[in-house]
Amino acid sequence: MIRLWTVAALYLANLPFADSLFVVLLTLPMFLMVLVGLYRIQSRRFQIGDVFWFCLFVYFVISPLQRIHGDRIGGVTAITAYAYEPYEFVAAMLIVVLFCLPFLFVAMDRAEPAPKVGALPLPMAVLLVLNGLAFASFVASQGGIERLLSSRLEQDPAPPFIGSLFFLGLQSVTACLVAVRFHASRSRLGSSRLAALPPLLLVVILLAVARNPFNAPRFMLLAVWGPVMLALCGGRVPAAWFYVAGLLALTILFPILDITTRLGLDGVGDLSEISVIGNFFDIPSVDVFDMAVHAVRFMSAHDQMWGEKLGAILLFFVPRAIWPGKPVVGGLDVGNELFAAGMYGTPNLSFFIGCDLYMDFGLVGVALGGVVAAMLLRLVLIAEWGAFGGVSVSRILIASSLPILLRGPVGAVLPLFVCQVAIVLALSRRVRDKVSPVLPDRERLQR
Repeated sequence: MIRLWTVAALYLANLPFADSLFVVLLTLPMFLMVLVGLYRIQSRRFQIGDVFWFCLFVYFVISPLQRIHGDRIGGVTAITAYAYEPYEFVAAMLIVVLFCLPFLFVAMDRAEPAPKVGALPLPMAVLLVLNGLAFASFVASQGGIERLLSSRLEQDPAPPFIGSLFFLGLQSVTACLVAVRFHASRSRLGSSRLAALPPLLLVVILLAVARNPFNAPRFMLLAVWGPVMLALCGGRVPAAWFYVAGLLALTILFPILDITTRLGLDGVGDLSEISVIGNFFDIPSVDVFDMAVHAVRFMSAHDQMWGEKLGAILLFFVPRAIWPGKPVVGGLDVGNELFAAGMYGTPNLSFFIGCDLYMDFGLVGVALGGVVAAMLLRLVLIAEWGAFGGVSVSRILIASSLPILLRGPVGAVLPLFVCQVAIVLALSRRVRDKVSPVLPDRERLQR
């Protein structure tokens, strides 16, 4: 019940501050969908469904409640604002609902693998060598250690080299597997646990150099550090911990990272201006629904793209140097227009994947794309791969990357996730023991 109580409390706390009854009714279908999705999760432990539905709740329920004022949408980051018609807000929410509806039929409550399921794929020495080589290659691909440690505003804004993301993916996955080994060693004698500590400290230090709060985007930090932290817990975390961590991240951690990742150490002095209470009622830097509304306005003046945006997402691995005319993701089209209008300080903005499909094929494309995406997620969740030492590394990778994959733009954030998954697939051994069906915790004990 912690899931339902958390989202219900957040919704009711923000409801009195909604601008109008129209805003309340606009967010109600998505709120009900989130409640149903969370109700279907029976496990008391943290699941992929927790991340999926809670992110949708924040992006498309809480954010619109807080950011829609009259015929305008936007928070403190907006310099100017367009006036929107009610049908544009409705169309934007319809995009979200149509895309997310099929996910109600995907069971996101999965039983954890047994402690002995999935042998660890490589010896510790090999993991450490791969981790060190991946770190050295990542540093070289970033232009050296000095440039790597500079703040994001000082770094080259050009799209990252796909090889660089592969090296980072290899480093994060091997660090995760070292964490799995450390977790497994806790059940052994003291000497074994002590022997597993130095390798863990080494990979953690190298990962902290590669991606830290002063040189990496917030969601990339989550994508590379989330698997390591969850692996240290054996992938088994109480659901209540996730919701407490989620609230702290939205109101404290992410606002801090929003400053430090852009300004580096120079931004430390601005941390005193962060207001926890203010952030609770006006969550900063959550503009996913804003961009959906902007996309509806953008498409009222443009023809459908007929697969151009979907192609940009699927062909992310093709360098623009080889294909100069490669299409850009929808977020950049809309972002460039908003940046030119002075509404945002950068064209690199959030963009829900349903909006890419809307730009390509309209609402029909959104509905069909949601069905395909839900089927893909279901296939991934039921597949017997990525379990090492009783820890489902594949699932914690998905859980750690879901916030940015849902936030988008997908074509810009997909490469690291694909590299991580490809590496886990290459290291995986098929799980032979059948995972038990999904049952409530009490019913499992009775069995």
